[in-house]
Amino acid sequence: MGIALPVLEVIRRRTNFDDIPAYVDDFIIGAFLLYAARAVTIKKLNGRVLLVAAWAALCGGLYGSFFEQLQRSSDVSGFSNGLVVLIKGALYLVAIGSLIMAVRSATLNKHG
Repeated sequence: MGIALPVLEVIRRRTNFDDIPAYVDDFIIGAFLLYAARAVTIKKLNGRVLLVAAWAALCGGLYGSFFEQLQRSSDVSGFSNGLVVLIKGALYLVAIGSLIMAVRSATLNKHG
C-alpha cells in the first residue's frame, strides 16, 4: 500500500497540480507506511506502534476522501466517478482491516 498509493495518485491526477496537498498526501502516507513496515521488519521496539499509527493516519485520510468522492459527480482524473469511488472504497476497506490487524498484533506483542 505504501507504494500503491503514490502510484495510483499519479495515474489519477497525472500532471494536474491544481491541489498540491491532495496530490502530495498520498506520497507522505505511503512513505509513513513503508517506514513503519520497515521498522516492524527489523524489529524496532516501536515498530508495531508506528504501523498502527501509519494505518490510522491512512484511515483518517481515506475517510474524508471516500465520503467526499461519494458527493461528487466527476473526478479530476477523467475516470468515471463510480470507478474512483469503488477504488477508494476498496482501499479504505483494506486500510481498516490492516489497522485492525496492526492493533491486534501490537496488543498481542505487549500482552502476549
